[in-house]
Amino acid sequence: MINVNEILHRLIAEFKTLEEVTGITMSGSKFSNYQDELSDINIVIYFTQPIAKEKRRQILVKFSESMELDCPGEVNIDHCSLRDFAVELDLCYLEMSTVEKKLMDAIDETMITRYTSTQIAYFVHNSNILFDRDQQLAKLKEEYTSHYSDQMRQRIVSIQYPLLKQSHKSYYIRFERALEHRDRIHLSNLLNGYLKCYLEIIFALNRQYYPTENRIIQITEEICRVLPKLMKEHIELLFVHAARYDKQLLSVIDLMVQQLTELLQQEGLL
Repeated sequence: MINVNEILHRLIAEFKTLEEVTGITMSGSKFSNYQDELSDINIVIYFTQPIAKEKRRQILVKFSESMELDCPGEVNIDHCSLRDFAVELDLCYLEMSTVEKKLMDAIDETMITRYTSTQIAYFVHNSNILFDRDQQLAKLKEEYTSHYSDQMRQRIVSIQYPLLKQSHKSYYIRFERALEHRDRIHLSNLLNGYLKCYLEIIFALNRQYYPTENRIIQITEEICRVLPKLMKEHIELLFVHAARYDKQLLSVIDLMVQQLTELLQQEGLL
C-alpha cells in the first residue's frame, strides 16, 4: 500500500525533472522535533528561472484534487491536499540568487538593524536537502550558516538590548502608556514585539539563529544553553498581567531585563 512518503517522493521526482529547478528541501514542524497531528509539510523549490503556473499545476494535479496556486504572501506558494491522505502541503518557490543575497545580508553585521532577523539562516541551515543539482544548497549552508560570528552576536545585542528598557522609545515605556490607556490591541502588539526582541538577544547570546517554526519557547529551552531563570514562567505572566491591565507587568519586565543583563555581562556582551 502506498504511503505518504512514497507520494511525496514521486511528487519531488516530478519537480526534479524541470530544468528551472536547482534544489529541493523539506522543512516544517512535521520534520522537526516539534511535530503534532496538525503539523504542516513544507517543500521548498529553489529555482534559477520562475516555474510557469501551468507546469506546476500539471504536476500537482497528479497528486491532489484540491489546490490553490499562487497563494497571497511574500513569496510564491502553492497549497494542496494530497489525494487519499489527510495531509496539507505547501510548496514554496524561492529564487536561489535571492536566497543567497538574503543570507549574505543576514550574517553581515554591518547590515543588521532592529528589524533584521536571522530566520533565513535558520531556515536554510535546518532544511533537509532532497535535491541539490549543483551542490549550491550545500555550499550555502557551509559558507553562510555553519559559523555564528562574534561580530554578529555583538551587533544584535547592541541594537536590540536598549529597546527593552533603556531607550526613550523602549518597550518598557510604551507598555507604561498602553497600560494607562487600557489599549488591549496595542498591548498585544507590544507583547509580540518585546518578546521577539528579548528572544533575539537570547538566541544571539547562545549563537543560535532565530527559528522559523512555531513553539518558539520550547525551541528556545531546547537549543539554548544559557537562559534566564524561570524564563517561560515570566513570559506567561506577561500575558496574564496584560489581559488584566495590571502594572505588575512592568515588574516582570524589570526582572526579565535584570536577569538578561547579568547573563550578557557574564558573556562580555555589555
